[in-house]
Amino acid sequence: MNKENKDIFNNLLLKKILVRILLAIFIFVLSALILANKVPEMQWVESAIERLDESKNKIMELSGSTIAMSLAISALPDDFATPLADTLMDMNRYFILIFAVIFIEKLIVVEGIRISFLYIIPTSCISYILSVISKKDVFLKFAAKMLILGISVIVVIPFSTYVAEDVGASYLTYVDETIVEAEAGADKITEIMDTDNGETTIFEKLSDAFKIAAKGMSDLLKYFENIVKKCANSIAIMLVTTCIIPIMVLVFFRWLLKELFSFHLALPNVKIRVPQRKAEKNSDSE
Repeated sequence: MNKENKDIFNNLLLKKILVRILLAIFIFVLSALILANKVPEMQWVESAIERLDESKNKIMELSGSTIAMSLAISALPDDFATPLADTLMDMNRYFILIFAVIFIEKLIVVEGIRISFLYIIPTSCISYILSVISKKDVFLKFAAKMLILGISVIVVIPFSTYVAEDVGASYLTYVDETIVEAEAGADKITEIMDTDNGETTIFEKLSDAFKIAAKGMSDLLKYFENIVKKCANSIAIMLVTTCIIPIMVLVFFRWLLKELFSFHLALPNVKIRVPQRKAEKNSDSE
């Protein structure tokens, strides 16, 4: 390749490098100065926050109803249902776990999206620019990982709230019914214990209040065991909708983005060929 062709080749290569650098700078500026302020205020982000607040309130209601039911059962005479009351009280550790997960998810939505646009994606752009200048794969791989992380933070939690709402809509109705039943049961037991006139036994009063054929201790235990099972099922539903689904969405997005970026990174480098002039070919042949 003669000097003129080398100059053309170098100019084309330089333009290609400049385009890549300018594109990275544009994404940097767009992410840090515009999207970091605009995206957190968008409707789909606010909707995700509202759904997380609804889940938090539901957990607090379920926790309060189980505590109230546990205290009411433990107040019954002869301690015949104390083990069930203890079981209900022990469920609060799961409520704390779910509440903590919801808090973390909300923190990611509120602050994580802004941090992603403000720091993570710009860091990816800087690393990409370094890879273009230095031609080292280590910077390119780091840029891809940071970009995957940034996109995951922006998309996963809001998207998982939509999935949880669609998938668990009917099951969350079951949770609401359990909350109402547990709260009503606790109120009935408390009312019965406060109106003890000595004319009827505690089993007769409970049988009339709950409209069950409670002829003795075993029938009442079965009724309370059913409430405990419903509370346990409600906890499982909340664990799936608030913990398992976000994890599954995160794993899916991580796999999807990794595959997409791996595909692009695996593309062969395009070589720039500069055609020689016919006159030069003729002179070379002579």
